[in-house]
Amino acid sequence: MSSAADKREIDVIIEMMEIYINSILYKRKLYPEAIFRIRKAYNIPVYISIYSALNNYIAQTLKAARELIKTRKMRRLEVIIFKEQETPLESYVFDLNYNGVASALENDENLSAFEEELRKSLLSLDARMKDLKKLGESADIKFKIMLHTTKLAYVKIGNDARLQSFPFVEEKPVHGADEMSKIELLPVLQTSCVGVNVFVEEYSAA
Repeated sequence: MSSAADKREIDVIIEMMEIYINSILYKRKLYPEAIFRIRKAYNIPVYISIYSALNNYIAQTLKAARELIKTRKMRRLEVIIFKEQETPLESYVFDLNYNGVASALENDENLSAFEEELRKSLLSLDARMKDLKKLGESADIKFKIMLHTTKLAYVKIGNDARLQSFPFVEEKPVHGADEMSKIELLPVLQTSCVGVNVFVEEYSAA
């Protein structure tokens, strides 16, 4: 595959993550509805933030994610919703694999099949989220985005001058799998570059 084709696939994956992150924040009411504007993506309306501080945070995160995906060093991106003292409520996980699994999408030159799968997923997002507990309206509820990578990539990208504004920290232990329930949001999507699986973990301790 050409580097141009690789870049196009990564662009689509990063755009998908941006749309999903905005959709999660909007649908889970972490910010006022007034900071979101409707935009068309994959032939459906999606809500995108116009709040510059939030947009900058998401942009810096996805810039780091892009670099890690290019070198196949990003294992997952995680959007964690938590209370004060960082008690986790929900975790939206983008699992990535680079196994080169054969897929019809590998011959999808314009990524139209990939984008159609994303469109279907976004259309079903509302229904899937209805299975989650209400978060309630509280100033204590916040979110953060975590990128999971290897220690070597962590050191290398932490020294990249282009990514100095992104905070890299060593991951702390999290709750065990028996303390959370898992709801699938998006089936595995496989391009010739990377496979993506998206799900939400709801912590029973919340």
